[in-house]
Amino acid sequence: TDRSLTDGGSLFAYRVPRGKPGAWKTEPWLRSTVATGFKVQGQLGNMINPGAPGFVYTFQAREDEENPTRRPLIAVAGDCAESAYLFRPNKHSECPDPSTSYRLMVEIKCGATVGSIAVGYDDFLSVEQESGYA
Repeated sequence: TDRSLTDGGSLFAYRVPRGKPGAWKTEPWLRSTVATGFKVQGQLGNMINPGAPGFVYTFQAREDEENPTRRPLIAVAGDCAESAYLFRPNKHSECPDPSTSYRLMVEIKCGATVGSIAVGYDDFLSVEQESGYA
């Protein structure tokens, strides 16, 4: 991926080289940009320059997902971008590694640092909903 195309913090995926034993140590790894544009929202005068995004979590939309080849959803803790993000696989992609193509599904603006995210499958809402979804 061309570094000039990234704007703000970015989420990258790396393809581990296949082939001869030890290829992961000697062959180049293909880097793909999954998402970019994570911008630090606030600066406190007494803080070290913070970053964004933060931690990344992959998970299946349904707890009982039986297709092991189905690509997961990606949740991103925006850290100092002050948002949480959810990405879904992009089925129509022309990038060099289509398995790394994702689209933003939702951004949850929190107005504060989002250092971590939890994903669960339990029913925690007081309204009726279909069970088994994250």
